[in-house]
Amino acid sequence: MKKLFIVFALSIFLLAVQNAFAQDAQRIQFERGKSSAVVKGTTGEYGVSYVVKARSGQKIVLTLAPASGVGIKVETDGGDGQNVLLREEKGGTYEIGLDADGDYTIFVGSTNGKSKAFTLTVKITKMTDV
Repeated sequence: MKKLFIVFALSIFLLAVQNAFAQDAQRIQFERGKSSAVVKGTTGEYGVSYVVKARSGQKIVLTLAPASGVGIKVETDGGDGQNVLLREEKGGTYEIGLDADGDYTIFVGSTNGKSKAFTLTVKITKMTDV
């Protein structure tokens, strides 16, 4: 009986954790004629996710502030599964060259488990642009 209770309690806990991490990503859309957008937010306890659409031959330029207390991860679904393109445990400016059309997920999270305010600038340019 005790084992059954532990298994049940563990199942409830795992379901709660899964729901906490399964928040919907917000889509970043650029204003007409613009190639960049600025997002201001807070990480909350578990971080926040954004999605941006881009094409092969483009690059995503990300600037995350502040420099400490937040981290960033960029990934995409590919033919061979989830591909992590960037993972950094600090803010800064990062460029990611793209070799496929599609959606790219940008995750911003706290590095210490406490909610942290941040500013994220997302710019999409041609691979040859500076």
